[in-house]
Amino acid sequence: MLFNMKNIKKADLQALIDNQVFENRELEYKDYSFVDGKLQDKQKDKFMKEIAAFANTNGGTIIIGMQEDENRLPTKLSGAGMGLGDFDSWLSSFRQLVLSRIRPHLHGIDCVPVELGDNNIAIVISVPKSFARPHSFWDGNKDEFFMRHVNGIMYMDIDDLRKEFLYTSGLQEKIREFKRERISLILANECVGNLGNLAKLVIHIVPEWSFELGNTVDLKLIDRNSSVHPLSGSSWNYRYNADGYCIFGADHLTNLIQTYTQFFRNGIIEATEVRCISGYKNKEVYNWSSLQGQLTRVISDYGTHLDMLNVPKPWHISATLLNAKGYFTNTGWDTSAPIERDIVNSLESICTEEHSLQDALKQVFNSLSNAFGIAYE
Repeated sequence: MLFNMKNIKKADLQALIDNQVFENRELEYKDYSFVDGKLQDKQKDKFMKEIAAFANTNGGTIIIGMQEDENRLPTKLSGAGMGLGDFDSWLSSFRQLVLSRIRPHLHGIDCVPVELGDNNIAIVISVPKSFARPHSFWDGNKDEFFMRHVNGIMYMDIDDLRKEFLYTSGLQEKIREFKRERISLILANECVGNLGNLAKLVIHIVPEWSFELGNTVDLKLIDRNSSVHPLSGSSWNYRYNADGYCIFGADHLTNLIQTYTQFFRNGIIEATEVRCISGYKNKEVYNWSSLQGQLTRVISDYGTHLDMLNVPKPWHISATLLNAKGYFTNTGWDTSAPIERDIVNSLESICTEEHSLQDALKQVFNSLSNAFGIAYE
């Protein structure tokens, strides 16, 4: 990333001029001026093609309000022709344009205004390398696909498209295969320790970023961090292990693992809970609605940890009930129907910049509610 998007100053943009930083495959200058915070029609198509091209290649940065010469060198901070007060209106128009012109929807674009003085701003746009690529530019009649090269954008040919479509389908299969493998290991008690044979709930938060070769997180940031804890309990242990870093709680009489949260080196999080599922009464899960609220609060903290570890969205969220056949729950006014199978998989939901982790978890837990015969909305 060219800038720290949380702290961009005018001096950072001026440094590009002073150091004569060329436009390149991951950097684009735009001398656009907006009227009333809105994009002009003649700019819209070219602008969206640039956005899609960045997403289809390695991602990159677009600086709006920067003039350049014929050699693609920055020459002047001209600004976007609007003040900071117009930025929210501009951002709304921009996001609506991205939503209507780029398919499939592109998540994770970050836009930051930079004050230049005299009621004028530049706008820095960070476009992520997309894991849902290829993205097309939709002109209302047809889809066109673009990618970046050193001198701008170019059409993707059939070989480029084939490679990217295979990548996307391969990514989804990698996510499914990862979860299948982990569930098998958990059932065999070959993950953190002996979980016993009671029912348990397994939550997976799987960032697409995690499957890019070489992507790792700094686990020292969560090592003995007091804000990092498993799904239940008031005391726990922690250790590095073969998969990364694990926080866990065990029954002091049986030594069976009751709860654990595994942070993988590539940013994936796996949280498994026995106590809250099997620790109330024989095959009765205590008040599923209350449990759902408790788990949502804790798992939301995991999203904060992923942000701290600089793991970008989207994150795939799912839950699995294991050894669950015959379990039922208290709905607050009655008991539910018993679950009819040993393994119950939730719907998968995706956390993005536009779709919060709490919203994603609601979809996941509501789908598990159906296994108890409960129709939560």
